[in-house]
Amino acid sequence: MSIPDFDHNGVLPAHQGDPTEPGQLSPYPATAREVVERFGTTPPRRAILCGWLELRADLRTAGLSGFQWLNGSFAQDIERQEDRAPQDMDVVSFVRTASVGLPPSVSPPAWLFPDASKERYRVDHYLVNLSGPGEAVVEATRYWSGLFSHTRDGIWKGMLRIDLDTPDMDAEAVVLLAEASP
Repeated sequence: MSIPDFDHNGVLPAHQGDPTEPGQLSPYPATAREVVERFGTTPPRRAILCGWLELRADLRTAGLSGFQWLNGSFAQDIERQEDRAPQDMDVVSFVRTASVGLPPSVSPPAWLFPDASKERYRVDHYLVNLSGPGEAVVEATRYWSGLFSHTRDGIWKGMLRIDLDTPDMDAEAVVLLAEASP
């Protein structure tokens, strides 16, 4: 399934047809290449996408695997809705972690902290540890699903789900961005 068109509210639809059919529900599966093709339409959006792809590479380098939910004004028709470019991308990474800690002399990576992630990657980034207690994973998923499924005005909206374990597809996305940049 490809990324759906924006609905009449300028957002990804919360579902496509029957909301009882799991295949028609948000979050919609997509690849990094599809995200770049669909949303890399302006220089500000391409700059955000470059940061997001760097974040994904850094997460993989750290030995993390899993998937991401992508949302925020980046996944809306914000240019028409509010006559502005998106400032960042909202991302929750659901990850399985290796049992490797950072040596005391190594600074924690920017992707661990939302403010640092926003500054470095242009991504408002949060982590959910899939290796954690089941109840904690469910509660985190409930929180992010509730937050990401509505605009600030209470309009239902959808989100995207992108596997993290796709370095080759991400490399294709990087090439597309390089070709699109002036």
